[in-house]
Amino acid sequence: MSVNSLFDIGSTSLRAVGEKIDATSQNIANAESEGYRRRRVSLSSRSVAATGLYASNGAQDVTSSGVGVEQFERVRDGMLVAARNEARSSESAAREEGRVLGVLEGALATDTDAGLSASLQGLADGFSNLAINPDSQGVRESVLGRARQLTDTFGRLDQRLGELTTNTENALAGNVEKANGLLDKVASLNEQIENARAGGSPDYAAEDQRDQTVKELSKLLPVEAQENRSDGYTLTVDGMTVVQGTEATNLSVDQSGNTPAVEFGKTGVEFTPGAEGGGEIGAQARLLNDTLPGVQSDLDALADDVVKKVNAAHRKGADQNGDTGENFFVDKSGPSSENTAGNIELNVDGPKDIAAVATPALGTLGGNETAVTIGQGDFGDSSGAGNIEDRLTVGPDGSASTVEVSSISPDGNLPGGVEGGTFDITVEDNANTGELDFTINRPDGSTSAQTGVDVSSDGTRITLEDDGSGNTLKLDVGTAFADGDVGPTETKEFSVTVDNSLPGNTGPAQNIADVASDLSTGATDLAAGVGTQVQEAAAKEEAQAAVGERVQAQIEDVSGVSVDQQLSSLIEQQQQFAASAQVLTTAREVSSTLLSIAR
Repeated sequence: MSVNSLFDIGSTSLRAVGEKIDATSQNIANAESEGYRRRRVSLSSRSVAATGLYASNGAQDVTSSGVGVEQFERVRDGMLVAARNEARSSESAAREEGRVLGVLEGALATDTDAGLSASLQGLADGFSNLAINPDSQGVRESVLGRARQLTDTFGRLDQRLGELTTNTENALAGNVEKANGLLDKVASLNEQIENARAGGSPDYAAEDQRDQTVKELSKLLPVEAQENRSDGYTLTVDGMTVVQGTEATNLSVDQSGNTPAVEFGKTGVEFTPGAEGGGEIGAQARLLNDTLPGVQSDLDALADDVVKKVNAAHRKGADQNGDTGENFFVDKSGPSSENTAGNIELNVDGPKDIAAVATPALGTLGGNETAVTIGQGDFGDSSGAGNIEDRLTVGPDGSASTVEVSSISPDGNLPGGVEGGTFDITVEDNANTGELDFTINRPDGSTSAQTGVDVSSDGTRITLEDDGSGNTLKLDVGTAFADGDVGPTETKEFSVTVDNSLPGNTGPAQNIADVASDLSTGATDLAAGVGTQVQEAAAKEEAQAAVGERVQAQIEDVSGVSVDQQLSSLIEQQQQFAASAQVLTTAREVSSTLLSIAR
């Protein structure tokens, strides 16, 4: 080996080891830099087989002359990076679903007095108390209060769902805009990296930045990256290419349908995430298209059940005004086959409008027939007053009633200060044609007379009792009597008995209580369903986070920077550099010795 070769070997060794020292120093300096991948220098022996124009290397036993840098590379494992990005996408999706559904679970909480199941049970308890105390105004006021709490709870939950939907739509739009910015950035970095490679100086910092950008993008979308040497990264989402070379296809949100749709640019192809995963954008699309509408539908279905079933039971009862067939709830949006949670409200004006008692058909036992009875007295069963029908309201054939009581309940219970009892009535002839005189002896011992009563026209009534506030008992004498029923100077008697109070059938109130209690389990099931989804999302997030951490640890083992390892390598490289320098020193000394001999 010539002295010149010795100089050549020493100098190339110094340059090669210097490159390794530079790479190691770069690694140590960027040990904490986000997304930095370790640089590595590979060395190889230099061949001396090359010949000049007039001379060749005659030393056939020498196969190399020094060392050179074979490759300066950025250490990266694409499979591990892809696995990490996939885990990150699934973790982000589960976290987003858990966050949104967690808010909804809190609104549906069953362990608070303001919860939906508690409000339904409260209504059940109120009607159960009303079935025991149908005349209690305090109990009736309590029922109204509990019913208003229920409608308020439905309205609050409907509003909360609407707010969650709006917030999720806004978050989706923001994430789509953010994803578009990242896609454009990857396309721009592709161009920068390929230009640097074409110029012979790879831009590894830009490659680190591109990988970091794809990592950020994987939080939003289930993105897959494929690298080729011609145009950099090609990114796909659900098989659709979103970045190829320097071109990016931006996403858009179509709001024209009932639910927003995420589309790939102007292709008209919709991004449809599966049952899980898909990044934050996939989770939000799933929430807006499936999960939240599903909860809204269940809530509306429960509200519809409450309205229809409570109303069905309420229509079978009578309120304290004697009205029947009235609905308890109504949908304020107008007549509809379905009632929605945000639109139901009370259809009763006050406590007296609550139908708590049954309404047996007129003329049947347990109905008004038992509330009023007529003793025929001197009239017997076949003449005059004997034709009085023992009814309180219009008969089944449409005929007028004999006894009328204002505001009396269908079960015979009397309102206000009307006390009822047996009224003994004396009937006398009147000198005027078509008129009779009536004397009423009341149960309290008082007596009143109503003379000159025209009985020749239907609907003529005499007052049996008036409590002074509009609550009265009246007898329809125009239907029951004629002038000829009592002869001149003749006096006849009969009696009318009105029960002071009948027990009443409070079945409607109890039926409503039973319905509300049964429906409270539906509210519990609704909350439990959302709670289960929250738990599943938390479990998925935890599992994917564990996968991501494990893969990230593997990535760090392969391409991360260990400061201790790099410092150890630096010491070795320092020794190699010193040894290479010693070779040059030796070559110089040999050269000096040879020159001195030649002189």
